[in-house]
Amino acid sequence: MLHSKNMNTDSTKRCRYDLTKAGLREVPELSFGRYGYVLEPTLPHRHDGCLEIGIILRGALTLLSNGREYRIMPGGLFLNKPKDLHCLTTTPKGTVAYNLLLRPPQQGQPFLRLTPTEARDIWKRLNSLPCHIAGKTDAVKDAFAKMFEYHAQDAGPYRTVRLTSTCLSLLIGVIEASVRKNNIQNSPHVAQIIAAIREHPEETFTLDTLAQKAHLSPSLLTAQFKQLTGLPPHHYQLACRLEKAQHLLSATDQPITEIAFALGFCASQHFSAHFKRSFGITPNAWRKQARDKG
Repeated sequence: MLHSKNMNTDSTKRCRYDLTKAGLREVPELSFGRYGYVLEPTLPHRHDGCLEIGIILRGALTLLSNGREYRIMPGGLFLNKPKDLHCLTTTPKGTVAYNLLLRPPQQGQPFLRLTPTEARDIWKRLNSLPCHIAGKTDAVKDAFAKMFEYHAQDAGPYRTVRLTSTCLSLLIGVIEASVRKNNIQNSPHVAQIIAAIREHPEETFTLDTLAQKAHLSPSLLTAQFKQLTGLPPHHYQLACRLEKAQHLLSATDQPITEIAFALGFCASQHFSAHFKRSFGITPNAWRKQARDKG
């Protein structure tokens, strides 16, 4: 369960449906969340026998899965396999997300109306994907939206057919998003630029300069950059700056103003506003929390 001490129900919406009641035994849960409050960290857990698929529409979250931390930004997909021990460590106010749980194919049971061979292949492909996919995920987002739309319709065989076909489209979209990302990673110039920004987020990078280094037009660089990271260059650099700020706040005694200027922010207030928007907590509170845990 997700809890918060400061729940603002006016800007919060949670929808959770059991699609087995609509004819999809494969999907015990389809959910939507829009949070008008900061979620407290969840306890490490697994989904009993189910694969979890989620996509962030707005805001961000930090997922800890099998001991590795992933920062999931808007448009980013995350997958938790049945055996993955995972939890959410950061879910700031304003985060919006879709999720579903998917049961594996069972002997003698239909799976999205596929043949047994097709069902096993889809399940195998899903379970071979990475935990985090940042790329072109519009097809997945659209499929999620349609599943909610169809679920709201009158019960009957036609609704079940639409839900089944849309769920299959969603799963194919997840697989294809990972394939497209892997194909684009063959571009060494863009990969080098991403690595440079991650290593030195405090530096000033203009889009024109980055495009020249990548031997691409600014628009094409931005498109490839977004497919690899889920974000355009400027927003990716901001995310890297904030991640480095987390480390500096936890590991050093540097004043917050000094950290802000060192990371390229024009003012400590500007830095603090971005930090709280991304992590749901002020830099001061983050530092105190990190020291209390230490």
